[in-house]
Amino acid sequence: MNKQLAITLVLLILMIAMVVAGCSGQNNDQEPVIEADSVAEKNVLIIEGSGVVGITRLTLQEIQGMQLDIIEDYYFALNNFGTKQYFFFKGVSLWQLLSKVGVKDTAQQVVITSEDGYSVIYTIADVKREDYLDETNPEKKYKMIIAWEENGEVYDPTQYPFRLVMGQKEPGDINKQNWVAKVINIKVD
Repeated sequence: MNKQLAITLVLLILMIAMVVAGCSGQNNDQEPVIEADSVAEKNVLIIEGSGVVGITRLTLQEIQGMQLDIIEDYYFALNNFGTKQYFFFKGVSLWQLLSKVGVKDTAQQVVITSEDGYSVIYTIADVKREDYLDETNPEKKYKMIIAWEENGEVYDPTQYPFRLVMGQKEPGDINKQNWVAKVINIKVD
């Protein structure tokens, strides 16, 4: 055997031995790497911003357990094509939810963002309103809500289970474009 080949084989054996020794788990000084649970991230609603007290991360179960008033009602929707429909939603008042986590007096606006980046912006006064309407039923008054159930079907609790829903601001208001599906973030500033 030539000398060059022997040296190469010895080096190769040493490298293999070093790799095996490194993988043996003898060194426990390091913290284990914990990978983020992607499902856990997809079922959390984050409420943050300079207009709230700290950052709050809530699951559907936590929101349902907050003892907020549950709203169950048919919401009228008008879209850009003139289609009029009713949808039955179950959820909680967005304002009541924000109040529960702690809205500061300095808060002026609320930005609601979906998992695909779509967002809508409202003033605090818009979020507090309790008189959104249904142009087909002037007696009906609505609050802006965060819903987790639509037409008797609960949204998948592992896949962004929150939706912003509201009535019309005035007759003829195209309100369905303001319904944000798969809400992941509410920023209050």
